[in-house]
Amino acid sequence: MSLTTAQILDLAPDASSRKAGQDQAKPQKWAGLGRAGTVIWGEIKGSGASPYRTVADLAGPASKCTCPSRKFPCKHALGLMLVDAAAPVTEAEPPDWATAWMKGRESRVAAAETRAKEPAKPVDERAQAKRRQAREDRVAASLDELDLWLRDLMRRGLAAARSEPYAFWDRMAGRLVDGQAPGLARRVRALPGLIAAAPQAGAPRPEAALGLGLGRLALLLRAARRLDALSPEQAAGVRAALGYPVTAEEMAARPDQTDTWAVLAHAVEDEDRLTARSVWLVGRTSGTLAQVIDYGTAGSPLPPAPAAGQDFSGALAFQPGDPPLRAVFREGRAGPAEQAVLPGAASIAAARDVFAEVLARAPWCERWPVRLANVRLGRLATAASGGKTAFAAGDETGSLALKADPRLPSLLAVAAGRPVDLFGLYDGYGLHPLALVTEGRLYAMPAQGAQPVLLQVA
Repeated sequence: MSLTTAQILDLAPDASSRKAGQDQAKPQKWAGLGRAGTVIWGEIKGSGASPYRTVADLAGPASKCTCPSRKFPCKHALGLMLVDAAAPVTEAEPPDWATAWMKGRESRVAAAETRAKEPAKPVDERAQAKRRQAREDRVAASLDELDLWLRDLMRRGLAAARSEPYAFWDRMAGRLVDGQAPGLARRVRALPGLIAAAPQAGAPRPEAALGLGLGRLALLLRAARRLDALSPEQAAGVRAALGYPVTAEEMAARPDQTDTWAVLAHAVEDEDRLTARSVWLVGRTSGTLAQVIDYGTAGSPLPPAPAAGQDFSGALAFQPGDPPLRAVFREGRAGPAEQAVLPGAASIAAARDVFAEVLARAPWCERWPVRLANVRLGRLATAASGGKTAFAAGDETGSLALKADPRLPSLLAVAAGRPVDLFGLYDGYGLHPLALVTEGRLYAMPAQGAQPVLLQVA
């Protein structure tokens, strides 16, 4: 198998790596190119005395390079895969260093499977309960402090809140982090951005956005004080929103959901000093949506994940929560997509109903993935867009404003006025498009970059 150029570029950890990888994608720079099945390898001259040795498994995708870069995949791995995308590397006998990596990869997978089958080590339940209670106490104290802070904020009014400097919000967020409630801290840190945002189509006015953000925060705070009155899945969703991690023991008890999962898109966001990557999937048989989130740092890169436009054939396990969305990969393998379709796509009216149902179950939800069928993309009327160029998706049941994005004109060019199926994140005001399907082709917004790219041709 080979990945497309777009799929490979979507694996780049940042824009500079994407550009550098393209600079390395020249066959004349490489020596000893070869392939064994889905594994390709080659050597490339670097700054050192010896050439760098690079190997990649396109089925992972996964890669290894002897260069000192701490990014994953590095520019050389990207370049090697791009060379293969342009003209598939020919089959050859792998050199010793490539064989060693392949065997090591196989042994690591086997070791992981063995560890998964081993009986769990006994835990000190007493110490575990003590740690759990200590965190519960810290979080409870954080909730009390946040409640007092919100009440004081409301007494002074939203106009006074808009004049507060960023340090005002950051101090409260820092106290929530200290109180082990990072989910609340993230929401507080996002509030000044809502105030500063310029009015645009697909977004509420700053005053309304701030009020909405504070309202969601207050609802989450109220729910966190009533966990005993909620169902187990609802309580798990509230705890996840507060920032409680799901333990390995909890995930081990979760059932597998096996399907052929179409990988629709990747999205990368920076959260403090972390890089968060969301992989969006939909089950071809079940129509179930899933979001797999991984975190990476400079010293701990993001793990390999199926590329947008591929299929992941295997099992996911969904974390507890209501409604369920976040999942983790279980056993399975990535490969070429069966066909470019968007299972479960429906009308705009149906998408609004789905979002309303989600809010009824989790009113602090900020956005939710939706699938639209047979919509047309076009410009909003001048009056509706406030005199600025803005775009929307529409069908006979209504329309949704598209979130402002410099890549939208290119996405409209791809649609070319034809009805398309559209996937994106909806927040009740506008849609942030992530992928569309038209004429048997899947297009997706790159995780980072300026243009939409072709990811799959059925």
